[in-house]
Amino acid sequence: MLVFSKAEIIFRKLLWHGSRLTNWYSILSQGLRIAPPEAPATGYMFGKGIYFADMSTKSANYCYPQKNKPGFLVLAQVALGGMNELLQANFHASKLPEGKNSTKGLGSIVPDPATYVTLDDCEVLCGKPITLQRKDTTFPLVYNEYIVYDVKQIWIRYLVEIDFIFN
Repeated sequence: MLVFSKAEIIFRKLLWHGSRLTNWYSILSQGLRIAPPEAPATGYMFGKGIYFADMSTKSANYCYPQKNKPGFLVLAQVALGGMNELLQANFHASKLPEGKNSTKGLGSIVPDPATYVTLDDCEVLCGKPITLQRKDTTFPLVYNEYIVYDVKQIWIRYLVEIDFIFN
C-alpha cells in the first residue's frame, strides 16, 4: 500500500538501499525505520535518517558481503521533494531548512542524467556512471546519498538478491 503522508512531496526517485542479511526479516515485516534517538549516532554523516543511493554499488557496501552468501538490496520509491544539497558532512542535517524535505549528499560518480527515465511519476536513474568534474569544489563523497527523515516518504517496491564477486 502506498501511503506517502506528505502528498505535497511530488518529486520521487527510485533508489537503492542495502542492509546486512540479518536485518531483512525486520525490514520486510516492519519497513525501513530510523534509529531511535538513544541509539549511538556514529556513521550518520547527514544525521539520523534512512539512507539511499542512486548507484547499487554504494548500497551493496552496506550488505557487508561474504563469500558464498547472497546480499539483498531494495529499490524503493522515495519522495524526496525539495532536497538540501550538501558537499560536506552535517550531523544535524535532519533539521531541514524551510521548504526542504530531504538531504542529498553530493558525490562525484553519478548515473548519466541523459539516460534517466520517468515511470509512474517517479524518476529512474539508469545508465552508465559518469564522473562529475567541477572547478569550484571537490567532492568528499564518491557517490550521491539521499536521506529522508520520515518513513512515510518511502515505498519499498522491489527486493533484489545479488551475488558478490570477490577478486
